[in-house]
Amino acid sequence: MKKYITCTLLSITISYIIHAQENVHPDITQISKPFTDLTQGSFRGKNLLFEGNWVKGKLLTSNNSIVNGDNFLFNFDKIEHRLLITADYKNMFEIDRREFKAALFYFNDSAYVFKHIYFINDKDLFQILVNDETRYSLYKVVHTKLIKETFGINTISTPGNTAFREKYVDMPEYYIFFPNREYRSIFTLKKGPIERIFELNPDSEKVNEFLKLTNSKVYDENELIQLILFLNKASI
Repeated sequence: MKKYITCTLLSITISYIIHAQENVHPDITQISKPFTDLTQGSFRGKNLLFEGNWVKGKLLTSNNSIVNGDNFLFNFDKIEHRLLITADYKNMFEIDRREFKAALFYFNDSAYVFKHIYFINDKDLFQILVNDETRYSLYKVVHTKLIKETFGINTISTPGNTAFREKYVDMPEYYIFFPNREYRSIFTLKKGPIERIFELNPDSEKVNEFLKLTNSKVYDENELIQLILFLNKASI
């Protein structure tokens, strides 16, 4: 399954690159601005997509040029939704979101493809989980928030002496695109919300069939991917 998804993502990115005008990177200073404030809150924890790792990748710019990861390393700030790039870990740049269409990241043995979907919004980067031009597609956006939580102190016996610590919480939002290219978004992967998304859909019976096979009330991301692949395969 993992191999299938990786191959699909790579083929998507290759199709982007084929349509590029030149396989060379533009001057980074033309599509970015220096980023030097590493003391601000968004760099205090697990706010970065790859955390402390900076990864190889490719970037498709707005003019269809390719920024190649052989010369640069990438990361992505999940809170501010900023794409960051560096060549030496010292000088970092924030890529203007208006200046790129898609990004491919390599991390460990996996490849991750993200793209802008401007008719939804012009800020988020949507991760491609399943892509099909004629059937169903599935994308994901991670919303990360910095929250405070209490710890270590009995707040009942010692009122007014509460201690707090901050942590980052990821809240994924999934976008399901239908064959007619309409879409619905979902935060909670429970049986009820999934059924409601497909309630008036011609494939609602197939969705119910899949949900009965799994016999769960709460689903994870991989099961949602399997549902979309099941619907696409069932239509062949």
